[in-house]
Amino acid sequence: MPAAPAALPLIDDPGKVAPKDARKLAVLFFDQLQVLEEGTHEYQYARNTLIEMNLSLVHFAAKRFRN
Repeated sequence: MPAAPAALPLIDDPGKVAPKDARKLAVLFFDQLQVLEEGTHEYQYARNTLIEMNLSLVHFAAKRFRN
């Protein structure tokens, strides 16, 4: 049985989170995505924050596969 949702930390600018911190926070946010109800404000916050925290990784990977 999944654990009850926990309060997620408020991150004002997810794009400025250091990679080391983003890895630690990602575990917490992914865990919460498993127990939060899809479509809720909390679920959207967790999902969107994960995406924004990892955009630099996505851009880095995309550059490697360009052309």
